[in-house]
Amino acid sequence: MRQILCQLKHDRMLSVEEKILFARSLAATPDERWRLHENFLRSHNLFTRSSRKAFGFK
Repeated sequence: MRQILCQLKHDRMLSVEEKILFARSLAATPDERWRLHENFLRSHNLFTRSSRKAFGFK
């Protein structure tokens, strides 16, 4: 993750927080990316299909 973060250091379009999130997602294994995705959905109450449908997702 540190190597990727160093490569993103000079990108002026991303904030520091966005650079950290982007580097973490690129450095993660597929299983870790899936776990991050599930945690994101849970934190926004979008984990179940019915909750996504109620929010407007197809």
